[in-house]
Amino acid sequence: MENNALPGEERKGYWGDVLKKAVMYTLAVIGLLAVWLGWLIYSYFSSERDYFVEVPDKILLTINFDAPINEIRSEDLFGEFSGRPQLSFYDLISLIRQAKSDPKVKAIAANVSVSGLGMAQIQELKNEIHSFKLSGKKAYIYSDGFGAMGGGTNEYYLATGFNEISLMPNSEVGITGVAMEVPFFRDVLDKVGIEPEFYARYEYKSGAAPLTDSKMSKEFRSEMTKLAEVMHMVFTMDASDMRHIPEEKLIEMVNRAPIFSEEAFKQRLVDHLEFKTDYIRRLERDVDAKVLSASDYYRVMSDKKKTSSQPGKIAYMVIEGTITGGESNLDPWSGELTTGSDTFLRDLYEVEKEPLLKGLILRINSPGGSYAASNEIRNAIVKFKEKHNIPVVVTMGNYAASGGYFVALAGDKSFAGMTTITGSIGVFGGKMVLAGLWEKLGVNWGNIYIGDNAGIMSANHKFTPREAEIFNASLDNVYKDFTAKAAQARNMSLEEMDKLARGRVFSGADAVRLGLVDEIGGIDAAADWLYKELKDEKRYANVIVYYPGEKNFQQKLSELIGGSQKISVNKAVKEMGFDVNDIRMLNRLQYETVLPPFKINY
Repeated sequence: MENNALPGEERKGYWGDVLKKAVMYTLAVIGLLAVWLGWLIYSYFSSERDYFVEVPDKILLTINFDAPINEIRSEDLFGEFSGRPQLSFYDLISLIRQAKSDPKVKAIAANVSVSGLGMAQIQELKNEIHSFKLSGKKAYIYSDGFGAMGGGTNEYYLATGFNEISLMPNSEVGITGVAMEVPFFRDVLDKVGIEPEFYARYEYKSGAAPLTDSKMSKEFRSEMTKLAEVMHMVFTMDASDMRHIPEEKLIEMVNRAPIFSEEAFKQRLVDHLEFKTDYIRRLERDVDAKVLSASDYYRVMSDKKKTSSQPGKIAYMVIEGTITGGESNLDPWSGELTTGSDTFLRDLYEVEKEPLLKGLILRINSPGGSYAASNEIRNAIVKFKEKHNIPVVVTMGNYAASGGYFVALAGDKSFAGMTTITGSIGVFGGKMVLAGLWEKLGVNWGNIYIGDNAGIMSANHKFTPREAEIFNASLDNVYKDFTAKAAQARNMSLEEMDKLARGRVFSGADAVRLGLVDEIGGIDAAADWLYKELKDEKRYANVIVYYPGEKNFQQKLSELIGGSQKISVNKAVKEMGFDVNDIRMLNRLQYETVLPPFKINY
């Protein structure tokens, strides 16, 4: 066919078709999003109306320890539609405690394979499970393999607290020990022309070491080794005791792990080799009870609490993740957590409005973060105590270090787990100098500075001698303030505190021995101390209330929309083949009072 269109008209028709298609596709996407949003809203209201929990007379309570269990409640939008809440760590502890005294609950049937829980958290859960067993009830746990080719030490440690351990045939017990890994980037930064210029107070403050060094310093290695040794010791001692296996024999098995299922059974590491379906059916028959999930049981508990009388209230607040200025953030897609000082202060103000308030339990699971934000939170808690004359008890999770430890100083009493990572009283700071990179790229900067130190934090040049002097004076001021407040809170002289500070990191066991923390214990121990302080004749006469309160649908929807940019970034990083946890770990480097970025493989 002959084409009589002029060249310009042909191009015009082509781009017109492209524009039409683009508009059509855009409208189609918007329409699909509208339908999806409408379905979500409908599902929300229908789930609120139609979702009921049928509670059997005899309950076999099932708990999945592989599910995400954060210290902060995850009130994301998707949790609304299932009607089943994602339990926080505190919720799980409370649930097990309630099940112990509930005559309907006959036993616990749990499962664990690859859990995100840290060792200090697992110790607390083991204590609750032990208390549950002391009531005369039994606790069972199943795994389709502890870890994958190793890395199952933590999961198996949790399992040792149960009466019986069941393992899937042809799987493994990956009790390969404790490993700590730290990334060092100095060599690659030198290659691209980036020079890190950081200063620290003092030799053990290794927060910037991954940028400034090519390998572990003697001091850094010493601190990390001590932590790993304590964790390994706690595991071998506890697991040996719970499983009635000689400690030297258990250590020998660790050194040749992973242990295959058949041998694990022979060596008494596990009690049964069976598949999960057979495990559940056997327990239903032997216990003579019907399965009820932990989330459904928690929902029933919550409904009962709403209708119960509340003679007094104890507030429970959480600081989890890196401490920052501004708003807190819980990304429902990646699980990344931060505690913002503005959000925490706003929640604390809501707590102050409670007329029946008797005390505050502050849970800290943080490696630290911004010095200013940590100081703001610490000061607010001190003022809160003074204003209301209310006792505050601190309970530490896996971490309460650096800025996290700074906040903990505000408590009247502090508890840590044996393996809680704490201390790290020190500060670091500096900047990344990009002058070498710009030279390689052929980029020239023109600078205008009005003021002698206007360019002190510019990435385009190193600190001048005068700028370095000023910057280090600022670090000295922060360190002096940190150590002075720590010394006052722990009733030590500045000289005594300086010997424990200088960036040193301690396990909870060592921190208690050295006087940085009061006692070994978890949430339950902290609550017990508070009840005694309040002179309650009956334990739990006061109701522990989690703050902040439950968010409404609109707030959750807003958070979901606000997190959309993180979704795409997180997905892109995964597709590039990087470990998102490793990328997230490096975010710590932007804060002054924080642990160095490292990860622990149990």
